[in-house]
Amino acid sequence: MNEAPTDDAPALRHHRYVAGWPEVGVLVGSLLLIGVGFLWWLRPSSYPFGPQDRFADLSLMTYVPADTAVVLALTAGAVGVALAGLLLDGRTGAPIRVGGIAVAAVAALVLGFLVPDIQVLTITGYLMTLAVPAAIVAALTTRLVRRASPHHGSAAGAAGIAVGAAAFVTLLLWLNYIARDAEPIGYRPLVVFGSLAIGACWAVVLVRLLRHHRRHCQSCGRPGALWTTPASASSWGRILTWSAALCPLPYVVTRLSWLTPWPIGESAETLAEHPGLRIFGLALAVAGEGGTWLTLGLIRPRGEVFPRSLPFLGGRPVPVYAAVVPGLIVSLMMCIAGHSLVQQSFGAGTDLSDHLLVLLMPFPLWGPLLAAATLAYWYRRRPECRVVGCRRLSGHGTAADAGRRSGGGSRRDTAG
Repeated sequence: MNEAPTDDAPALRHHRYVAGWPEVGVLVGSLLLIGVGFLWWLRPSSYPFGPQDRFADLSLMTYVPADTAVVLALTAGAVGVALAGLLLDGRTGAPIRVGGIAVAAVAALVLGFLVPDIQVLTITGYLMTLAVPAAIVAALTTRLVRRASPHHGSAAGAAGIAVGAAAFVTLLLWLNYIARDAEPIGYRPLVVFGSLAIGACWAVVLVRLLRHHRRHCQSCGRPGALWTTPASASSWGRILTWSAALCPLPYVVTRLSWLTPWPIGESAETLAEHPGLRIFGLALAVAGEGGTWLTLGLIRPRGEVFPRSLPFLGGRPVPVYAAVVPGLIVSLMMCIAGHSLVQQSFGAGTDLSDHLLVLLMPFPLWGPLLAAATLAYWYRRRPECRVVGCRRLSGHGTAADAGRRSGGGSRRDTAG
């Protein structure tokens, strides 16, 4: 049940900017950027990008020299500290607001999209490859224990979590074993994931500034256009969700092909030399199908109520943000992987077989479709705003509000 606004709810944010964790995140991230800039300046050899990078053909930072990156990091850090300080201090006059929107847009694009590369999705995908089979084992264990002891639900959940954790650790040790000969990657993942996190904070600040500038509710964005209504979002969201759910299928087929004499994306000689890769390919295919299952959950009942087979969570309502936040993060990672894949597939010395990689792993299409499907889920299940006066101004007032308006009450909303 959605919670109605209360008298102690935050004041209406149409008329004043209320800073929060995104601005703090921008401030902390900007200070880290300054630190990284000084590190690359004092130790140029610590710069993780460039022609010597093993991911050089997948990263746009390959074309950014170390000295240029130092200037950009120090500049972005200084501007970020200054703007975050102004927003945290409540200074949001028109010049600061418009300038902040421009700065936030550029920072979100560069730090959140252009600097990271496909490594963020690769590492996340490997973790999902371990987590999905472990989650399946945990769910099956929970169901079996519940059938054996129907009156011991807590014990069933604990048993499922314990067995799932053991499966995850086992798979992690196995992955570490088959990757024992891999070349070390240093602290590069910290840089790309850190840049992604800072860019995400800038993106949230951008949304908040735009809402404030348009005199919409800073908390929920209302009032919105007609296409953001639950009925409309349910209509166009279903089409986009099915489209996003079909995108993993080519990738699943390529990984399943590793179990055949005609592998796609890997040579038969390599698979014969490392037979563990065949099992890993199967795990990747299962993870891809898990992505399809989760995506379709955006329009299925399990996207609103947890399946009863899940330990402890089964039967409980799914928090809206528990689906929206991961969905948007994964969609952003796929968009990032999209520009890496295009760079690799159409770079110098590529041929038709390289170009077909975009069809086998359609990240440039998959990412935007998943983002749109997630937004449709948000608009369909968006809870009523707790900010005082927001629901009334956006046409979502309660029955009590309607009664006061029709009854000619003299009390007026002065939240603004």
